[in-house]
Amino acid sequence: KKKYDNSRFLYSDQNQGVAGITWRHLLPKGYSNVTLSQTLFTYEYRQDDTLHLVPIFSSSSHEYETALRSDVVLQLDKSTEFSAGAQGKRVDFSSRILLPKFYTNYRDSLDINASLDTTAYKAAIYAQVVESFSRHFKMTVGARADYFNLIEKAFVVSPRFSMSYTFTSVTTASISVGRYYQAPSYVWLVANAANRKLSFVGVNQYIVGVEHLLRADTKVSLEVYLKNYFDYPASLKQKFLVLANTGAGFGGSQEAYASFGIDPLASSGSGKASGVELFLQKKLSEIPWYGIVSVSYTDSRFTALDGVSRPSNFNQRWILNIGGGYIMEKVWEFSAKFRFATGRPYTPYNADGTQEIAAYNTARIGANHSLDIRAERRWNFTEWNLMTYIDVQNIYNRKPLDVPIFDERTKEVKQVSNTIGILPSIGVSAEF
Repeated sequence: KKKYDNSRFLYSDQNQGVAGITWRHLLPKGYSNVTLSQTLFTYEYRQDDTLHLVPIFSSSSHEYETALRSDVVLQLDKSTEFSAGAQGKRVDFSSRILLPKFYTNYRDSLDINASLDTTAYKAAIYAQVVESFSRHFKMTVGARADYFNLIEKAFVVSPRFSMSYTFTSVTTASISVGRYYQAPSYVWLVANAANRKLSFVGVNQYIVGVEHLLRADTKVSLEVYLKNYFDYPASLKQKFLVLANTGAGFGGSQEAYASFGIDPLASSGSGKASGVELFLQKKLSEIPWYGIVSVSYTDSRFTALDGVSRPSNFNQRWILNIGGGYIMEKVWEFSAKFRFATGRPYTPYNADGTQEIAAYNTARIGANHSLDIRAERRWNFTEWNLMTYIDVQNIYNRKPLDVPIFDERTKEVKQVSNTIGILPSIGVSAEF
């Protein structure tokens, strides 16, 4: 049974190596940086069907990235700062993907057996001006241009603008508007050659916020945002699917390998996310306690080729975080963290294990919450320090139920917990 349960998860192994060198040069009114870096990423994915004792999916990819970046920052006068930069990348990418014919829960079939080596080139230039019109009013204007040679629409420009106004010494309001782009994932472009027609993924973002200092060590802020996504990759085969709605669950067969871009894709998806966040922070000061409270509400929806707006897989709506601690006599520290989040959407199963497009993301799992506590004791010696701690995560041992899955052996829908429950630990560390 454990072997079958484990097979529901997509095995993954990721490695990263980074090396680089930076040269900084001081200028009469600023400085410049030049950085040369080399990065290696390797990704290995595999999933086996233990019911029939055969492998059903494997993916192996390697990315070798060489990048050269140059930035300059200049203080033109007392009120004007100018910054600009440029970056170029060469990426050597190789990938091997194997998926024998696989039928999704929505009765679509997928299959791929491809191996591809390619070289990609990326470039970007950007500039920004920050102008302080007075000690109360500041404005920032900037733009960025990106180039990516592996897609048809290889060049995009994204402008940004923000301003802030300080009403009093303790209250500041701000507004920002900007367009941002992200290049399609390499694996989407190699998994299906037709996906080279994809565009940059774009979002127009609008943020309004206000920040107020309740006292020197305590601030509260309120932020409202709206994000409009466009040119998001959507499946031409599964017309309800936008790739923003992938990667939230077990991965692999549970999501029909959608995040790997095996389907032919088009930049025709769109989405909208809006929300509000309240944030309160008390820093450590002469009062020996600290803490943060954040409460956020968000609603995110995406629309695929069928034109139906559906909740995002990551749409949890309400999220609450409360954390803080108390330091006693500079040697004892007690802290705790509480987390609460409403459940994310999922698609219910039929009795035979299939799912219906009409029911896509119409159900939600229950809310999740947990409490962690920690106690530390420090000993300070002349040339070294000793610290011991006791830490208990999920102290009341709550095991929330995750998204239901269909058990192919028993032909039943099951909802299980994927957390281990309470997790105590103790530790000792020394500083010299």
